[in-house]
Amino acid sequence: MEKKNLGILLLTSPYTFQNSHTFYEFAKAAIEKGYGVKVFLFVDGVNNAKLNQDPDPDVPMNERIQELADMGAEFQACGLCTSARGFDQRGSDYTPGVEVTGLTELAEMMGECERFVTFTF
Repeated sequence: MEKKNLGILLLTSPYTFQNSHTFYEFAKAAIEKGYGVKVFLFVDGVNNAKLNQDPDPDVPMNERIQELADMGAEFQACGLCTSARGFDQRGSDYTPGVEVTGLTELAEMMGECERFVTFTF
């Protein structure tokens, strides 16, 4: 039986809203239930995968992104959004496994998923 894919669009930055933490728990539960998880980081959501975060007292969101990637989740970050925020377009500012792509890839991702969920304001 083919694995079903769940797509997630994350638009908010970490530590400002509960969305990033809810996204993490939601994605982790989906992976544990056997779903493939494909995540697109868009607008301020690209900040979730930024390396060298040091929140207090929180676990850095980039470490949670890495945990999900190690569990098999696929991550893409919007290239225009990362560029607008001054991040390296080769991905060196990002958690390993996060690919900097574009909106065409988001559309392709949506077509590969049975369900697509958005975390926004």
